[in-house]
Amino acid sequence: MTNPTAANLGRRSALTLAGSAGIAAAATGSRKANAADVTLAIWTGYPELVPWYQAMGAEYTKAKGTKITVLSTTLREHEQKLAAAVPTGTGPDVFDVGQILAIKFIEGGLIKPNPTAVDGLLKSGAYRKTSIEQFTVEGKTYGLPQLFSTPAMFWNKALFKEAGLSGPPNTFQEKMAFAKKLVKFDASGKMTRSGMSLRLSGQGSGIAEKFRFILEPAGGTLIKPNGKGKFSQGYDNDAGRNALKYYIDAVQIEKVDDPKVQHDAGAFVAGNTAMLMREAWVIGEIKEKNPTLDYGVAPIPAWGTGPHKTLLQHNGLWVNAKSKNIDAAYDFQLFLAGKESMVKLTQTSGWVAARADLDWTPLLKEIPQYKEFVNPTEGMQFYPEPVMAAWDEIESRLADKLPGAYVDASLQDPAKLAAFIKAAAAQTDQILKQNDLYGT
Repeated sequence: MTNPTAANLGRRSALTLAGSAGIAAAATGSRKANAADVTLAIWTGYPELVPWYQAMGAEYTKAKGTKITVLSTTLREHEQKLAAAVPTGTGPDVFDVGQILAIKFIEGGLIKPNPTAVDGLLKSGAYRKTSIEQFTVEGKTYGLPQLFSTPAMFWNKALFKEAGLSGPPNTFQEKMAFAKKLVKFDASGKMTRSGMSLRLSGQGSGIAEKFRFILEPAGGTLIKPNGKGKFSQGYDNDAGRNALKYYIDAVQIEKVDDPKVQHDAGAFVAGNTAMLMREAWVIGEIKEKNPTLDYGVAPIPAWGTGPHKTLLQHNGLWVNAKSKNIDAAYDFQLFLAGKESMVKLTQTSGWVAARADLDWTPLLKEIPQYKEFVNPTEGMQFYPEPVMAAWDEIESRLADKLPGAYVDASLQDPAKLAAFIKAAAAQTDQILKQNDLYGT
């Protein structure tokens, strides 16, 4: 992720404390207080959002008198801190986090159903139908959508021109062919520039999340619903095998990516990879670190003649049910979700705000590369992240297995590759069974 205005705050940066007088620990219960006597603590796992929180907090303090403090940690540490603090009443008043973690707080009664004003905004037409659906649990709404996060494909125009390529690939098959023309090696055979940057390693569920970038267009899915509230694995099939083979081919056969070279946004910004599938925040990273980079943004490729598909994730703004200033917390949540605030979020951080009623014309005039994120290609199909407590474990357990598979030469054997997918899919079904979610 990116932070174009804060100094040296990376996607997984170290602990950062921002705000006026530190963090006010939240305790159980609610009370009325003079606004000037209230301090609201905001926690985030996205360092690039800190400048936005600070700016909007300053405006809110000026208007209401309520003081705002912001605590930013790495994303993984943020998740761990919330899990430990929120149940004990020592957490923040307002926090941002993805739905796959928020659902656990909802189920534990640590996030309350939305009060009338928040529910009204969510259903006012300001948000897409899919956003409302994702923030509704058993008929009640919880929280407000903050980020409407969809990946697209970044491509380096200068490198494409150098390779004699006139535009981005439309399919994954074309992408592999293009990558072979774009990859570079030195005299010793060491890769100096990857043709494409895939997520080959890392921590947490993100590796499996990125695996879905290829799995879903190929026709598979990690879990499929049975229409009766239950699920089963959906990738012990040709799609799952083809998606894994694509990674293995990229690393071991065609050699267009390598675990040893620079990866992710850093590689693309530096010109060390020609293609990257990532979210809109990379635009802010480019703007800050390499503003002269000649690049474009295209839809995630299709698989053969299939449709274009892309992941849809919502990050949400949530109020801690144990906040001692819960009324003020809801008021600040609404303030952050205002139109002007949401536009500033995108301008400041690079992320696309979740409201659907924003005018992006000025943004597109300044930075046309945002088009695929704010006005996706016609016919684009979205596959949302499932809202279930077991989802993080499903992705994380698969993510534990994938990096080794990408470099395992034995998996060039189709039978062994199929056996790997079968075992991984069985593990997914087992997690569903343990959570009473399995059904075919």
